Amino acid sequence: MPRFRATAVVAAAALLMAGCATGPGLAKTNSPRRTVQAGADANTTDPSTKPSAQAGKPVDPAFAAERLRLINPCALIDKDVLQTVGTPSKYTSSSYTRCSNYMKDKGGKTLNFTLDIGYSLTSTEVKNATKQIASLKSGEQKLSGTSCFIWVLTQENPAQAVRIQVGTSSDGSEACEPGRKVLEGVVRKLKGNPQKYSPPKGSPVEVDPCTIVDKATLSPVLGASPRALPFGLHQCSWTGQSAQMQIEFKTARIPKDGKFDTRSVETDLGGGLKGYQAFKDGPFPTCELVVVRTKDQSDAGEIVEFIVAASKEKEMDRCQAAQAFAKAVLPALPQA
Repeated sequence: MPRFRATAVVAAAALLMAGCATGPGLAKTNSPRRTVQAGADANTTDPSTKPSAQAGKPVDPAFAAERLRLINPCALIDKDVLQTVGTPSKYTSSSYTRCSNYMKDKGGKTLNFTLDIGYSLTSTEVKNATKQIASLKSGEQKLSGTSCFIWVLTQENPAQAVRIQVGTSSDGSEACEPGRKVLEGVVRKLKGNPQKYSPPKGSPVEVDPCTIVDKATLSPVLGASPRALPFGLHQCSWTGQSAQMQIEFKTARIPKDGKFDTRSVETDLGGGLKGYQAFKDGPFPTCELVVVRTKDQSDAGEIVEFIVAASKEKEMDRCQAAQAFAKAVLPALPQA
């Protein structure tokens, strides 16, 4: 099975806040971002599914994917939530669904939070959700004495969560306790009326990536019965016949020359649309094709990334397949 990692793109989601007069904005952060490892062991990386849970149905309507896609995560950890555990600082973000605040606790020591909404859980994380926060199943993973991950299950099939990462100074202070308190405040805000993005025309932020692609687009590369794997709220991949296809919507800083990779080559997608593709050789040669959807005067924007990968033995033009992928999907996306 193919293995590839989606290209990391520097975030610049501030343009989505156009028209929002209050609340924290979005900017760059260096927080690590988990991505799908295609073809890996399903028991360790695939979102868990439970036969008793209806597919796509959240545990509460407040956590519905179509609602979460528009919610600004920075507004969920606003000052009234963070001030319960310390002194907030600036907000930074690396994606539609992530926000961080690197602050101080009430004693002036380091206390950092990174919040993810629509976070795809592994089967192990679901199994470890044996506690409760705000009447939701909750799990924790403590790393040494200075870092803690806490999540609450918001959907069972596929398994998704609201997750917070807490980092403290290296004095052995308890990292999980303030995280539980903040996460409880996050859930309370999610069930209320949190601040939402005001996306510009052409923004793909509200689109479900798994439903925008039809089987006719996938079958030439993957065969008749590809397996879909949603990841988060803005990424979906499909596997079959020693190949994989993936689509993801991202916030990005748009390069002046349009090249998101040193290997990028401009390609004409028709109708005045341009894409930038990069071929990457390896055990599963991959073509990544990026198309810009929105951009503001500061070059902050949004992109859609199409990826086609296949085993070395599979004879096919991966970049040609990525172009066909893009040409089939782009007309169905919101137009500027």
